[in-house]
Amino acid sequence: MAIDPLHGPQITMDGLRLVGRVPSQLADRFTDYVLSRGLRKDVYVSQEGDPGADELGLQLRAQRPGGIFLTRPVFVAREWADGVGATSPGHIARAEWQVHA
Repeated sequence: MAIDPLHGPQITMDGLRLVGRVPSQLADRFTDYVLSRGLRKDVYVSQEGDPGADELGLQLRAQRPGGIFLTRPVFVAREWADGVGATSPGHIARAEWQVHA
């Protein structure tokens, strides 16, 4: 499931807003959140610079609506999580790859 950065809905994790944020302002806070939950081995940065956590099945991808990069969280099953940060389609719908750029 991918959340639109402009139209939401807004998703939060313990008060941390994930949708429609400037990626550079959210990346460190997201990483700190994941590490504070003891998921150190599961935090990664994709080849395109998007932070994610396999155990959560979540990657904070970026999209450029209206000329500014905003976060577009993508939630997947844990079994698919290791492929969500890849730079080519796998378990992620082709429509997501077209929207990402």
